[in-house]
Amino acid sequence: MVLSLLKRVKGHINGEPISKAKIQEFSIIGPLSSMLGPSGRITLASLKYYFQESSREDFIEFVQNPVLAGSALTPERLSVADQLAEETNHNNNNLFKKNRTTVVNLDDQISKKTGPGTSLPYAIYPLIKRTDTDSPDHSFTIGRTKNNDMSMQDMAISKTHAVIRCSNGAFYIEDRGSTNGSRLNGLRLTQKPEKLKDRDIIELGNYEFTFLYPASLHDLLSNS
Repeated sequence: MVLSLLKRVKGHINGEPISKAKIQEFSIIGPLSSMLGPSGRITLASLKYYFQESSREDFIEFVQNPVLAGSALTPERLSVADQLAEETNHNNNNLFKKNRTTVVNLDDQISKKTGPGTSLPYAIYPLIKRTDTDSPDHSFTIGRTKNNDMSMQDMAISKTHAVIRCSNGAFYIEDRGSTNGSRLNGLRLTQKPEKLKDRDIIELGNYEFTFLYPASLHDLLSNS
């Protein structure tokens, strides 16, 4: 499946149109679904490949939906982020066996530098449904357990931490009663949906992500 997607991109570069039937605007089911890792991430290497091999317009069309980019993914650090962003599932399997979320001090910067979630600041999560989850088509669930679309393997994250919903072309986020909370641009979220804007800062427990539309993601890669 990945090879067929790469062929589609290369074909599009050579003048062949991407099939519109397979791309539903503002749907959380998109062409990158089959390329997601087991936690819902896409590798930085894959995104860099599309960026280098396609025009800005083609990149935006293919990525299609926004992404959540970890706080460490700045232009200055993108050149060394590929290796650090690799999945570390073999070290984190025991997390799924624990039932209680760890309470963290959100002001403790040291907690962001150690532990099983070390790679999370380098992660990129497209708002794309994983094929092995059973959440509604227009809901993107976030939590610690494997059945979430965005699985964050860290005990500071609740089993069901937050959810992003797609409605009428817009994206909304709400907390799901998590232990350590969620924040949008510094303000604590409740179970009331809040509309997301490009470059909004989302905090989940003690991890920070930037909400980027494909054009802004392209700009980030352009500046690296």
